[in-house]
Amino acid sequence: MNYHTFDNFSDLTDALSQQWLSIIQSSPTGSSFALAGGSTPAPIYQRLDTLLVQAKNQNPIKLVATDERWVSDADQQSNEGLFRRSLQQSGPQKSWTLVSLKNASTSPEVATDAIDDRLQTQLPHPFSAVLLGMGADGHIASLFPGAPTQHDHLTCLAAVHPQTRQSRMSLSLPRLLNTERIWLVITGAEKRQVLENALQENLPVAALIREASCAIDVFWCP
Repeated sequence: MNYHTFDNFSDLTDALSQQWLSIIQSSPTGSSFALAGGSTPAPIYQRLDTLLVQAKNQNPIKLVATDERWVSDADQQSNEGLFRRSLQQSGPQKSWTLVSLKNASTSPEVATDAIDDRLQTQLPHPFSAVLLGMGADGHIASLFPGAPTQHDHLTCLAAVHPQTRQSRMSLSLPRLLNTERIWLVITGAEKRQVLENALQENLPVAALIREASCAIDVFWCP
């Protein structure tokens, strides 16, 4: 892992969004990204949105969430809704194409095969980059401690949050690892300690570290 340490999240946001813009601009035939949801990375997406508009980007981009709650986009908990709100200027109606992890099925379990087909068809190649967060329990995407990280050969799997019991769809660990680069964004001393001890604790993020075939760039600030 390569650690990139910043004094504050604003500096981290600027550095990562500039690196991200460089990848997009160097890929005229298109790039693809799997992105974490939640409140932490939202400023990064908003900053990239501004940069893409300023750069007048015309290069096509495909985007998928690393995981998604089984709620409508209008729900504040929806990661896909977060992306649409954060990327309003350059978003899915312009240079972005959002590949959804949801459909009209009643549950992720029912939808898994259909979503896998969608991912295989629309995102057949390795990601240009995967941006992940990490929970204090060492989970990534919706791959939680003690739960499966993949289902058969599928690119996605249904998951349940261990505390809230909320239903989710997550990219599988093999699909997350099928990427040219991995960005892991964490904040605070507690999460850094969790990450540094992950291999000893056998947490989900440890599987990512062990099995990654590319460098993992950790973007951290206090």
